[in-house]
Amino acid sequence: RVLEEEAGFCRFEVERQLNRCLRNKGADCNIVSGCFVTAKKFGIVDGVDYQFTGYPKTLHKDKIHRFHARNDVVLLTPLGFTKHGDALNIHSESLAAFTAGALEASKIVYFSNNGMVMRGRSKGEGTEDSIQRVQMIRRSNAKQILSHYGLTVDRDTGFPRWNKPAFIDRENSEKSIKKLKEQHSWLLKVGWATHALDRGVERAHIVTCDDGALLEELFTARRGYGTCISQDDFMSPHPEDWNDDLSVSAALDEL
Repeated sequence: RVLEEEAGFCRFEVERQLNRCLRNKGADCNIVSGCFVTAKKFGIVDGVDYQFTGYPKTLHKDKIHRFHARNDVVLLTPLGFTKHGDALNIHSESLAAFTAGALEASKIVYFSNNGMVMRGRSKGEGTEDSIQRVQMIRRSNAKQILSHYGLTVDRDTGFPRWNKPAFIDRENSEKSIKKLKEQHSWLLKVGWATHALDRGVERAHIVTCDDGALLEELFTARRGYGTCISQDDFMSPHPEDWNDDLSVSAALDEL
């Protein structure tokens, strides 16, 4: 009940603010929400019963396409319903990856609250190594990063697993725990972004929640605000911007 109330309140607030922005801009469209997702329970995973938490199983694409054809915006809440009518909690990032893949979207955008970015050490010829922000990486590089930190995301269910114990600096445990939480949060975004690419999405962006970050990431060539992960065979309009020359291990250490 608590989950349903919170999901309903969040949906109301998002609908209210989106409608206000669209009306102020004179847009002729509506915000539409409803039951578009059929879900299935995780059940027992690694000895833990996840009860009313699950993953998206099917998406009513035809209904969503009909709304899109009328220029309406479809809003999905992190709830899904089983074939028996039970309401399940679905992680929003996992739902986004599933939906983007099902709709054959070309792009998905995740927002990160902690503002963490990836930095790597670029090895120039005849010059000292320099630290720079990693702006564009390929899916294979992202999977190397996830493997380094021991994170896997189930291809079918989107369930994340940490396969390595977390390192905590006991001499400065409070700061170490805070940094660890930020790393885990950012890495989960990378994991679900890669999950979306596994489902056929061309590119995934991870940006901060700062004002103007989304516009700068999407519409400013070669000056993105976050990290873009793309399919390995994606042809970038600026191939010189690929961070393939970065040492992956160095980039991981600088996370």
